[in-house]
Amino acid sequence: MFPWNFEGDDEPAHDPTMAPHKRQSYEEELANAITHGVGLVLSVIGWIALLLLSGLAGTGWDLAAAAVFGGTMVFLYATSTLYHSVGSARLKRTLRMLDHIAIFLLIAGTYTPFAGLLLRSGWGWTVLALVWGLALAGLLFKLFSTHRFHPAATSLYLAMGWLGVLFADPMSAALPIGGLLLIVAGGLAYTVGVLFYGWHSLRYSHAIWHVFVLVGSICHYAAVVLYVL
Repeated sequence: MFPWNFEGDDEPAHDPTMAPHKRQSYEEELANAITHGVGLVLSVIGWIALLLLSGLAGTGWDLAAAAVFGGTMVFLYATSTLYHSVGSARLKRTLRMLDHIAIFLLIAGTYTPFAGLLLRSGWGWTVLALVWGLALAGLLFKLFSTHRFHPAATSLYLAMGWLGVLFADPMSAALPIGGLLLIVAGGLAYTVGVLFYGWHSLRYSHAIWHVFVLVGSICHYAAVVLYVL
């Protein structure tokens, strides 16, 4: 009835060793690499800017939060770009696992400046403990299950992403409306993108998903720079 299938990733046509749900054409895989290659360049520049901003005008906590947020963002775009660029099946399997782990780390890394710098209370430590605990669970899940039970991982990504709704009251008290709107916009971009991630019958669906991920990252980055640091 619906076109979505979250049982596994789109696979490149030149990788016959990995059980495919949709084989990616060369053009699609190139688009996948380019879209997150752009994200990699932007995230490296953005990370350097965050470190300079927090190092010059902030505290040690600011610098630590900026390092975690920017570092997890760079790691995600680097692993994704490499995964979609290499031809070796063995290397691709490793990068695929790291790519999936990077999503868990980026979600937790995105929470870090908001919970660690804005809340800095029992709420803040609770949020950090929850999201990093879930990220660790997701990391172990991916290490030992590879690409099996993929719908469970996708559900955990979404659950972690929207966990912040439970802490809406303290967050809204600490963050101006502009920052809240950017957080929500970023969350919606990631969530809508998941629909394209599972829409394997649509040509370039994975590259479209990448664009939504990039938009979500930009929204959350803007919220951190404008309203947190």
